[in-house]
Amino acid sequence: MAQSDTGTREPGIRLRQLEMLWAVIECGSMKGGAAQLGISVPVVSRGLAQLEQTLGYSLFLREGGKLVPTPEAERLTPSLARMFSAQSELRRLAFGPGSGKRPRLVLAVTPGLEAFSAGWLTRIAASEALSEWLPSLEVLEVSQHDLAIREGRVAMAVSLEAPPEPQGGKRAKTAAARARELKASLRQRAREETTLIEGDDDEAKPTAKAAMPELGDTPELPFDVEDDAHNAEGTASRSGASEEASDEAQAEAPPALKLPLMLLWPSRWPLLDKPLTLARLNERPFVDLPETSSQGRLIRGLLKRERVTPASLLEVATPASAGRLARSGSAATIIDALSALQVLEDARGDLIGLPLSMRSERYLELKWQLPTAEEGESLHAVQALLVSLLEEEVAASLARLPLVDEEGGSA
Repeated sequence: MAQSDTGTREPGIRLRQLEMLWAVIECGSMKGGAAQLGISVPVVSRGLAQLEQTLGYSLFLREGGKLVPTPEAERLTPSLARMFSAQSELRRLAFGPGSGKRPRLVLAVTPGLEAFSAGWLTRIAASEALSEWLPSLEVLEVSQHDLAIREGRVAMAVSLEAPPEPQGGKRAKTAAARARELKASLRQRAREETTLIEGDDDEAKPTAKAAMPELGDTPELPFDVEDDAHNAEGTASRSGASEEASDEAQAEAPPALKLPLMLLWPSRWPLLDKPLTLARLNERPFVDLPETSSQGRLIRGLLKRERVTPASLLEVATPASAGRLARSGSAATIIDALSALQVLEDARGDLIGLPLSMRSERYLELKWQLPTAEEGESLHAVQALLVSLLEEEVAASLARLPLVDEEGGSA
């Protein structure tokens, strides 16, 4: 119990509970707030229930499937915003440049990038331009990166994700064009086959009209060309708007490097002097990643598009686990190139690695986020150098991959 100005004892409110309240208000849902804080929904639910019990009133109402703050909660919102803004500023002053101690340079990466990041940290530590900073690594799920960046807890957050799925705009435009060409072709054919009837023979004209279509008419088809063209054009129009929106979103999206996927094949499995291709996975045991992960969804889609059906599917949580199973000879797998490189260097000949070509969205994107730095601030130069060193480490890693293409020859 805390003591008030009047000397009475007031119920204590935990900072963590206020963090949960602010996260749910910002995100508009319990699930979003939990993802932002990197904790589970039940933990947030219990924390808010305890806070409501302490305060003595409800904080949210459910309207149309959404959580809406009560008037009491809205009254707290301005103070919460000021408090967490001040918390971020305090952290920056305490640990940033000019604080009287060597400032920490905290870098956040997803779990799958932890091993790769060792080389990146080595480059940072060896950089004279960053000698005043103390680099450290924090492993966070990608859902926690936004909050870490906003709060100023990390100087850079890096993740490895599948690219956005194509919108299909080009397909829609192509369908519209083909429908228009078909309609024009049918019109032209009708003109060429129309027979001009000379004379005033009233009986001949209906016969000719019955046999030949009028100008502009089209023969009966199993589908409506007009509707098909209209629908395709409408789809293309909507898709064009979607593409414009996608371009705007892409302009705001974090920068990224494209990285290939790699097929890992146990060396003990016979190849019979035939090239190693994706088709060799048919009727073979295969290790997959969870469909809930972007990498798992990408690989499942790749196998489906290539019409590859492994004999059996095993599922593991991480690319590193998939690589270890492949090394044991239990199954083949496909994982990102950075994880595959670590596995291959430890395998000592137990695995064959085949980098896949990056056509048809068969690649992953290494993305990074940076906090906004004010103009003229030295953090701009630090951020640029961090990105440069990250790109150098990626290039050096990819240069160590086996130079073999998907046809089994030298690249």
